[in-house]
Amino acid sequence: MNSKNTNPASQPKAGQESENQSDKSAKSLVARISETIRFQEWIDRLDKKDQKLEPAKRKKKWMLILGTTFFLYLSSFFVFPKPAITHEPIQPVSEGTNADGTKTLKRKKSLSFEMPVDSFENALKQEIHEKLPEKK
Repeated sequence: MNSKNTNPASQPKAGQESENQSDKSAKSLVARISETIRFQEWIDRLDKKDQKLEPAKRKKKWMLILGTTFFLYLSSFFVFPKPAITHEPIQPVSEGTNADGTKTLKRKKSLSFEMPVDSFENALKQEIHEKLPEKK
């Protein structure tokens, strides 16, 4: 006989798999919400304690906290090494020369990066520039 278990009662139904997944996601959602609630309650307790302090002590406490945080921020620029940025400088486009030594005028390009244009636009621009009379 077949070694596989063909008992339909022992096989999970299609609806059960989706229920198991929805149960797991619901449990994880409940866990995240309960963590959020506990964290909010903890913050509220600390805030109430802070508000009970005298104004001078409260001010001194927050100046110390903010000063320490700012000092850590500033010290991070000196403690951690600078990242090694390696790049080749961008060469400006200039007039080139042919193999026979004659100068060819390359199209002047701006230093900013432009979006590429399709070949139809290039052909149209070239035709327009050829029709313009040269001024001496």
